[in-house]
Amino acid sequence: MTAAISAAISVLLIVVAIAIIVVVIRSGRRRPTRIPIDTRNASELAMSTEAHGAAGGDSQGPTRRRFFGFVAVIGACIGALIVKLWSMQVISGAEYTAKAEGNRINEYTTIAPRGRIFDRNGVELVGNRSTFAVLASADVQNDKLVLQRLSDVLGIPRETISSLAASQTQGAQADRVIALDVDDRAVAYISEHPNAFPGVRIESRTVRTYPHDDLAAHVLGYTGTISQEELKREVNGLTYESGDIVGKDGVEQAFESYLQGDRGIKRVEVNAAGEVVNAVDSVEPVQGNDIRITIDANVQKVAEEALRRAFADAAMSGNDSARSGAIVCMNCNTGEVIAMASAPSYNPSQFIGGISSDVWEEMTSEDSAYPLSNRCIAGLYPAASTFKGFTGLAGLEYGFVTDSSVWECEGTWTGFGEEWPQKCWKTEGHGSIGFHKGIVESCDVVFYEIAKNFYQYNENETALQDYLKSWGFGSKTGIELSGESEGRVPTPEWKKKFNRDAPESQAWLPGDLSNLIIGQGDLLVTPLQICCGYAGLATGRVPKPVLLHSVVSTDGTMTAVDGARYQGSIIQPEFDQKNIDIMRSGFRGVVEDGSVSGVFEDMGITTSGKTGTGEVAGKDDYGWYVGYGPTEAPEYVCVCCIEEGGSGALCAAPAVRSVLAAAFGLSAEHVSGSATEER
Repeated sequence: MTAAISAAISVLLIVVAIAIIVVVIRSGRRRPTRIPIDTRNASELAMSTEAHGAAGGDSQGPTRRRFFGFVAVIGACIGALIVKLWSMQVISGAEYTAKAEGNRINEYTTIAPRGRIFDRNGVELVGNRSTFAVLASADVQNDKLVLQRLSDVLGIPRETISSLAASQTQGAQADRVIALDVDDRAVAYISEHPNAFPGVRIESRTVRTYPHDDLAAHVLGYTGTISQEELKREVNGLTYESGDIVGKDGVEQAFESYLQGDRGIKRVEVNAAGEVVNAVDSVEPVQGNDIRITIDANVQKVAEEALRRAFADAAMSGNDSARSGAIVCMNCNTGEVIAMASAPSYNPSQFIGGISSDVWEEMTSEDSAYPLSNRCIAGLYPAASTFKGFTGLAGLEYGFVTDSSVWECEGTWTGFGEEWPQKCWKTEGHGSIGFHKGIVESCDVVFYEIAKNFYQYNENETALQDYLKSWGFGSKTGIELSGESEGRVPTPEWKKKFNRDAPESQAWLPGDLSNLIIGQGDLLVTPLQICCGYAGLATGRVPKPVLLHSVVSTDGTMTAVDGARYQGSIIQPEFDQKNIDIMRSGFRGVVEDGSVSGVFEDMGITTSGKTGTGEVAGKDDYGWYVGYGPTEAPEYVCVCCIEEGGSGALCAAPAVRSVLAAAFGLSAEHVSGSATEER
């Protein structure tokens, strides 16, 4: 119909244009001049006419040419206009009709719910629930009446609402989220008084739920509104729009491509004033895929409770500054992480609808001990005596020590000269001691002797460091979570570069190597690195830690993660089987005859492990324990580090016992007071 009318108008314009041209042409013709005849001067007139014709010729010639030139220009302009009108109305009529229809039909997208997160056994860790959000256009920031009304209804300061309305973090043209998870009474009032809230609308949305509160918070992470920087990126084929909710940390971020759903589409008919008059059609949003992670909710609960008890144990032994720490438990063979606890923690629900600047500052301050930091993957610590499992094996591999080697520990070692004495943790000394007992009792002198051999080894200045790196130290483990630290294995080159502004501190000294051999000095590791390393000592292969167990599509189909990816990520360090057997014998001796024998007594399974007590300048000692079991066929490995917790045997070992017991389905009853202090 519209095209037919447009064509008729074009024809009418052409007819009118032709009529105008004809009128102009006819009006431009000169009529013959009627000369009155004066009989008295007829002869003079005749003579005058002849003279005029002879002198001027035809005087209408130039005028006529100018006239027709003017007509031609007018005609060309009108012709061009007619051609353009014809093109617009007839040839491109369908296109412009479609555009006009598009202006009448508005299309917008709706946010899709995110997929849910379950533990390995199907226990829901993160779910969804429906709620309402109050959104406002940018113009609202300048409307004092609307700002005050919103403030009264929502209970939010007017200045805060104005600031949210002015924010462009969701895009310059997008409506701003003023409040999320709004109560029904406020929603009803705003909906019933639209004239009092111009530029304000209510939108139904889904928000995250956490059935177990802050359980596994550092693993799960949290969500938030997409930032301008994130909008510019395309992740795994996903494209985003302003206002989308995306994963910001943890599993929520790591598996964003699975959890993010497909937006819905709604088309509505609007009138000239932009008001919706009719719903045309819609495509419902599709919820993202559900995922299962390798975490076992029951073991995770035990791990988090074990951390709290470890702080109490530390306080009982005089280390009342202990309030931070980490526990990791994983499958030795597959790398599946079944528990990952970090303290202090936080509740992800605090991020629903955005977090206030005051709360954010509190959570990122030194006084709060940084609860957002996942110490399992980002905490950097001296490994202390847990590192002797790797440096001892290095000594065996290079032939600097055997299972029959014997040393004399008097509490002070001067192997690098009397001017550079170094202490054993047991200041009165261990006496005559062999390698096996050196592992069990963690004698520092035994390992100082190994360090001396490496320092004097001329074939390779960094032989020890190279071997340690082959076990994964100094590199990220590759777990899916962001924010993982690499750690540090100090070398002469590193020291020179690190002290480039202090030339007097650049030289690599014997003490640097003797500190490294006992897990001190400039060495830095993460609890996850130690956990993976001991999984390697227990099985002979260092697994890559993983958190993704399986993906459940929207149709309910579960896709297990390809097991081949575990095998392809395993590190295979070089070692002689008899040497690693010597080390394993020492780890078993720590539990059977060492300082933690009482902790693991009557546990129901045999375990092996190693204690550690790290020294940090200006702070109390850091307590470590790492253990695995069953000793004969290792299945699980667990590590615990308690900042300023003192002896690892006293504060960390009982925590590991509880977690391993839970992993094996045994009684997780806490064991305390039965360990003896040891480095």
